[in-house]
Amino acid sequence: MCLVLLVSDEPCFVAGFINVLERQGEPDLAIQACVTDLAGAADAVRISQADVVALDTAMADLNHEAIAAVQRALNGRSRLLLLGHTREREVVEAAFAAGARGFILKSAAEGALLDAIRRVARGETYLDPRLVPIMATPVAARFDNAVFAPFAGSPSRVSAREMSVLRRTAYGYSAKEIARDLDISQKSVETYKARAIAKLGLASRSDIIRYAHRAGWFNSIAEFEAREQPRPN
Repeated sequence: MCLVLLVSDEPCFVAGFINVLERQGEPDLAIQACVTDLAGAADAVRISQADVVALDTAMADLNHEAIAAVQRALNGRSRLLLLGHTREREVVEAAFAAGARGFILKSAAEGALLDAIRRVARGETYLDPRLVPIMATPVAARFDNAVFAPFAGSPSRVSAREMSVLRRTAYGYSAKEIARDLDISQKSVETYKARAIAKLGLASRSDIIRYAHRAGWFNSIAEFEAREQPRPN
């Protein structure tokens, strides 16, 4: 059973969200609680045992710092999914930079919402398909310098191992998870990531997310994860 903690102050949206989860054919998702006060959201998240925290970006006074506070309050099993109206690239990038695992538009179909919750609960990164054209360029799959302007570095200078670590970082993998998958130490993970960031001229997690979108990485998460064979714990 996947438990969901909803944070929203819109009564109609809350009612609809709960109704969707209760009417699903396979009852593998359930609402644990609903928090309507942003000020108490971090505390509620901290003590919850939810697998997914669904945060409504339309809440009053919600900003990057508030999202980051909720992200910091997550326990080891919880992951953050943002629900919003906006289709602005900068807002979506900031959401991922703050630590969100997924971003879905509030107008999404029921099936898409359920899929987003399940995928985020599994540790995957989810981006509403309608946002993909906004976040990715027409030549996103190419690895030439023009695609990644205005980044100062060149992808050709980045080794395959460094790029592999950076890609997993963009997908939200922790250093421990990356180390396990690639059979390297966590210290090596940090070293490879630092080298890739330096070579590509990236300065923040937001830059990594923006780079990932331009590279088309979020267009093919499922294919990437299907190809990978994670090593057993």
